[in-house]
Amino acid sequence: MALGTEQLIDAALKREMIQRDQLEKLRTLARRQRVDVLDMLMVNYRLPINAFYRAAAEQRGMPYVEFDEMQADVDMLKKMPAALVKRKKYLPISQNDNSILLATADPDDRASIDTVRRLLNKPLVVGLGEPAMLDTAISRTYQLMNQSTASSHEHAGEVDLVALLDAIFKEAYLRRSSDIHIMQDEYGLRVRLRVDGKLQEFVSDTPMDESVANGLISRIKVLADLDIAEQREPQDGGMSYTLGAPIDLEFNVRVATAPTRLGERVTMRILGQDAKDLTLEKLGMSADELHRFGKAIRQPFGMVLITGPTGSGKSTTLFAALREISSPSVNIMTVENPIEYVIDGVSQIQTGAKVTFASALRSFLRHDPDVLMVGEIRDEETADTALKAAMTGHLVFSTLHTNTAAGCISRLADIGCEPFLIGSTMTAVIAQRLVRRLCDHCKVIEQPTDEECTLLGIAPGESQQLHHAKGCAMCQGSGYRGRVGLFESLWFDDDLRKMVARCCTEEALESAAGERLRHMWDDGVAKVKQGITTLEEVQKVTIKRNLNG
Repeated sequence: MALGTEQLIDAALKREMIQRDQLEKLRTLARRQRVDVLDMLMVNYRLPINAFYRAAAEQRGMPYVEFDEMQADVDMLKKMPAALVKRKKYLPISQNDNSILLATADPDDRASIDTVRRLLNKPLVVGLGEPAMLDTAISRTYQLMNQSTASSHEHAGEVDLVALLDAIFKEAYLRRSSDIHIMQDEYGLRVRLRVDGKLQEFVSDTPMDESVANGLISRIKVLADLDIAEQREPQDGGMSYTLGAPIDLEFNVRVATAPTRLGERVTMRILGQDAKDLTLEKLGMSADELHRFGKAIRQPFGMVLITGPTGSGKSTTLFAALREISSPSVNIMTVENPIEYVIDGVSQIQTGAKVTFASALRSFLRHDPDVLMVGEIRDEETADTALKAAMTGHLVFSTLHTNTAAGCISRLADIGCEPFLIGSTMTAVIAQRLVRRLCDHCKVIEQPTDEECTLLGIAPGESQQLHHAKGCAMCQGSGYRGRVGLFESLWFDDDLRKMVARCCTEEALESAAGERLRHMWDDGVAKVKQGITTLEEVQKVTIKRNLNG
């Protein structure tokens, strides 16, 4: 038997993941709604089940075994009866020549663990694993050993695809996932969730062979209004997906399919999560930059651009800015593909076969707008229309794909925009990236190394301590929980606008900007010193540039 609900709850309490007064309220609510109290806790604190098992491992002082660590020692496994392995969920994993790590879901069954110790005749280190993960790892191991292949999937034909898709979306919600990747490999169905920019495995005790994979992908295509008969060409679509109690939440989902060597794969982007709580203050801008940005988005006309690669949070920043200035006295209109956030009181149009960014933007100009938002500038027609709208008394927001803030000027020129038009309209450009935020529950303080001091500009004698990632149950062992933005901001005044109109280079613009330009590296260094993120995270998205030569 795996650990019981009360054991998991008690471990979470002792690890300070949950509060006792909140627990009692949730117990009462769970009884009223007739749901399991552990489910209610998971939803309320947005913690997946593996967080509770990891807490139990921490409480007992034993290792927690992740799914990607469940690589069985086949020679040791052959010494154990298959019935015992499957019933008790035991998986022997090589550690070294002297000991074996035994992953189990029930570390309290001392008699069975002693039996395994006698069978293997080696010292054991007992580690705790989540039952569903152990089930899957054991089944895959026996499948590779060409044993009981049929038994691991004997009920595959009876899989409830509705319940399986619900379970995937529930886990994505609990882990705060941005994307769901569904693909087929040699084992059948493989599901991964992108959490804080990193992919994590989703493991279910439901058999997930090839027929289940095909059935689940077909169900998603039906919900997204895609052609289920077409499996040789990529398709794009969207859908709304609702999870019942205790989550009671509707997701807007963007769906993309593509044919692969082993069958179709599906990627689903979950849109507009936590939209109600999103504000400019939560994005991660410094107080000074936030003040400047607040002034820029309240200008009567001009262009505000947010730049960065796909997945860098550009749409989120635009949405927070629009929410900040939205009021009954302001007519805001947006054209997007897809509509990621729904904003009350704002006219939002989604592009399609008959509606392009440029055509929608031209139409907007006949609807007496105050503020226009273009989801993305992709071509000369859209860019030209947006710039002319900004020049004729409208405030225009949009996004662009560039590496730096100053790079947007040369990018617009490359598209075909006139330099005088760019210079006369530009108000502000924000380049941004996302980095993982250190988990406040477990981050540790260490003295910086000499290399870190050099990169961060810390003098040898200067007193400075840095926070580093450790890993705990709250962050599922990663050391990070959530993400925060790094920003590079370029604020235009008359002098910089004149330079742009005279076709200045990107390097000349950066050199002349002075305090009007704050580099992303500097913002990252400030967040490292504040204990918000780590130097390793900052180095993944930006570099320290030598601007003097």
